[in-house]
Amino acid sequence: MNTKVNKPYESKLFAVLLMLVGLVDLASIVYKFFAYRFEYDPTFSPVDYGRIKYVMFFTVESNFLVSVYLILLALTVFGVKKLARLTFNPTVSCFLTTYIIITGLVYCSGIFLGMTEPSKWDTFYHFVSSGNQILHHMIVPPFMVLLYLLPPTNESFPKKRVWLVGIYPLVYSLFSIIRGAVSRLHFYPYPFYKPDFYTDLFFGGRQVSVGLLYLSMLPVLIVGIMIFILLARLLLFIKDKGNKKREGK
Repeated sequence: MNTKVNKPYESKLFAVLLMLVGLVDLASIVYKFFAYRFEYDPTFSPVDYGRIKYVMFFTVESNFLVSVYLILLALTVFGVKKLARLTFNPTVSCFLTTYIIITGLVYCSGIFLGMTEPSKWDTFYHFVSSGNQILHHMIVPPFMVLLYLLPPTNESFPKKRVWLVGIYPLVYSLFSIIRGAVSRLHFYPYPFYKPDFYTDLFFGGRQVSVGLLYLSMLPVLIVGIMIFILLARLLLFIKDKGNKKREGK
């Protein structure tokens, strides 16, 4: 496999673009955290869970990881070659791209299902908050996909390790479910982590035991983790095809 650095990653202008996107993404997360304010909404915000709830969203965590990656990747292109072991690692780029794609897909699906809070543009705070939502879900994900299709090198990683992409979302899911169950306000970042969600989904609204509700989460959780793994496998397949095309095979 050719390990030569691909041309864009030798351009300082390209490094500026990477740094700009990474810093804007990171700044949007920091701003939202410190500028947080509770605004009652009977559908989407009935309870004030506090500022800490913001960092519990997969959207925020995946965008934070991507922003740090882009900044480090930019530094690598600028000449900090010691970072290349991390930033040029095909496993890192594939996994981060998988996570951010899921972030965008879930949000956009929520729009059609009526589960995503509508954008508001009437005040500066709402304008920035809605802009952040678009940045995190509709701009950064496709940017990472394009970046993945234009990799630093033609290196790939063993297909047998692709299942590792499911570890982070599994840990995140278990933490979210357990924290929601034991915390005083029972905050769940997404409805499919909440036991009551499955009352209507599987039991037609009938009251069942809490243990059965948690057990009913298991197949949904397994399917969710499999989606991450299958998406990563698809990205790996696409990359391998692109590498062969660039090498003229």
